[in-house]
Amino acid sequence: YTYGLKLYQNMPLIEPLESREEKKIREFVIVLDTSYSTSGELVKNFLRETVDILSQSDSFFADSAIRILQCDNKVRSDVTVTGKSEFLQFLESFQLVGGGGTDFRPAFAYVNALVERGAFRNLTGLLYFTDGKGIYPKTRPDYRAAFLFLDDYEDALVPPWAIRMRICPEDLNPAFSAEQK
Repeated sequence: YTYGLKLYQNMPLIEPLESREEKKIREFVIVLDTSYSTSGELVKNFLRETVDILSQSDSFFADSAIRILQCDNKVRSDVTVTGKSEFLQFLESFQLVGGGGTDFRPAFAYVNALVERGAFRNLTGLLYFTDGKGIYPKTRPDYRAAFLFLDDYEDALVPPWAIRMRICPEDLNPAFSAEQK
């Protein structure tokens, strides 16, 4: 403060407190609905958009751990990526696995078991990319959960504790035209 006054006359230099606590995301889970109604290219585009957002945002640490699950009526794949380059490598070799009916409960049970085993130190939340047609868990998890819907969804079926967001397919697929709507 006084250094700025001496150096620049009337301009104090004020820095943020070093003890300030940062609210950044260190760990979260992305669950991809891999039932028959979900397209592989649409999922890849969703993941590309996600990595772009993570790259531009100051809400995430550079060393954030993102666990990506693929689930239809059971968890089919579990991959952890810890940075942009790993995320991009994951995208290069990404293959959609599954194709059964949609049941959201196995993914939540799987993540809850990971939490109980101590696999997460600071789980911020879970994003579930889906068409919304499936069986939802009845109980609220100990972390935030958001469902990212590809289409209109039946609001009455979604649990009240769930965060809801509708994503337009054309936002994820530049080749998607108005004629395809």
